[in-house]
Amino acid sequence: MAIMSSSTVLLFLILLSLLASTDRSVCLTCYTCVFSSISPLDCQPHPKKCAAGERCLYATATAMKDSRRFVLNDKNCTTPSMCGVAGEKRVAGLVFTFTTRCCDTDLCNAAATTPSAPCWSQTALSLVCLALTSLLGSA
Repeated sequence: MAIMSSSTVLLFLILLSLLASTDRSVCLTCYTCVFSSISPLDCQPHPKKCAAGERCLYATATAMKDSRRFVLNDKNCTTPSMCGVAGEKRVAGLVFTFTTRCCDTDLCNAAATTPSAPCWSQTALSLVCLALTSLLGSA
């Protein structure tokens, strides 16, 4: 079994630390609706580049009045503190029950989704595999 040189190990550790410290939202693009919509199909989604640290949001709010049900859907970029929030809000005499969900890959808020892996994870995996192959090949 070959032993790696100290410079090779140092290079590998630097690469890993850079990948681990990468802001996962740098490459994040999310759908945003021009207006909140009554149906997910009503939302005319437009891709939007998020600010650093933001995530993609998919929010749903539901209210009942008499026998009518009102559902509003929204998509946008948001701060992490708005993710996974649920509650009630009174608007125009209606009590809306709302939930928010967030995800971390480009355009992942096309519909209601479960949280995804960070957008750089595939790149990180590829770079680590390339570095390991290079290191093992030169040993």
